[in-house]
Amino acid sequence: MTAEPDLDLGVLLAAACERIVREILGAAAAAGYPHLTPSQSLAVLFIGDGLDTVTQLAERLGMTTQAISKICATLAVEGLLERQPNEVDARSRRLTLTPSGAEAVAGMREAGAAAERSWIDLVGAETLTVVKHALAAFAFAPRTGSASPVRIRFS
Repeated sequence: MTAEPDLDLGVLLAAACERIVREILGAAAAAGYPHLTPSQSLAVLFIGDGLDTVTQLAERLGMTTQAISKICATLAVEGLLERQPNEVDARSRRLTLTPSGAEAVAGMREAGAAAERSWIDLVGAETLTVVKHALAAFAFAPRTGSASPVRIRFS
């Protein structure tokens, strides 16, 4: 008799998140960026989604603007993004992807889509839709209680 797999929600979510992050980072590595960290990869993805300031990225990633500024400086040196004058706010710079950054985003998006196809193969499209809506409801619900400031980091 085989043991039932661990069905602890936190453990399952962490394992699923790690698997998807590894697949996305693998796609970034295949596109020539094997050294990108998860935070750097997310920053590139969010800039590709239209976030264009350090402040917006910091809010989305739950990091300080100083930490995001360092990430963006690294990404600029890597040739993935450019910082341009912001016509709306002269105190900030507008972040845009370079063609290399757009290519990296396309590869990471394809890896995310492949991961979703794997889920569909395992549980079906309807179940995946239910899971995605449930995760979104929980992830974006107002926070209650005293949550730890510790964030998940994947090496």
